[in-house]
Amino acid sequence: MKAKQAGILSAILASTCCIGPLLLVAIGVGSGAAFVGRYHWFFLIAGMSVLTWAWTKYLRERTICDCEHKPMGGRRSAMLTLLITTVLVVGFAVLNISRYVFASAAVAAQTQTQLANGLNRIVVSVEGLSCVTCEIPVRHALRRIDGVKSAHVSAATKTATVEYDSAKTNPEQLVAAINSTGYRAALPNR
Repeated sequence: MKAKQAGILSAILASTCCIGPLLLVAIGVGSGAAFVGRYHWFFLIAGMSVLTWAWTKYLRERTICDCEHKPMGGRRSAMLTLLITTVLVVGFAVLNISRYVFASAAVAAQTQTQLANGLNRIVVSVEGLSCVTCEIPVRHALRRIDGVKSAHVSAATKTATVEYDSAKTNPEQLVAAINSTGYRAALPNR
């Protein structure tokens, strides 16, 4: 494998934690998003390892070509590819690390409240959310339920805030929908 292809592979591995859940939701396998989210560090570390190997391979080949005084084929395109993939891999790593560094303290799940417009609001604790893309399958599953007017999911607080019509759905159905995505939800203590 050439350094250029290894660099592209590293970007694909590092982006799996962010793009993978989106693709799984798009093809209708949202429950797989929790699996990808659970192992997001594995994908990032694999991406960084492959990128390190790609840079080592590129620099070694360049050194050999310089010593033998012969031109290195595809030197500019390989360098450009490696620089772009380095930015992508570091960017995905920063996205994941920033969730831990800048995350606000987890909010305790609140009890169900009645809103003025006749809807109910409930905040459900959701375990396993680690990044922004983890929020998407949970939000998607909640919005598919008849009676849900809005759903806000936050990986930072590990909660899902749902406004729903109690005549059409109930908190147990909301929790079941979240659990169907592979993440673990629990109703607040009443």
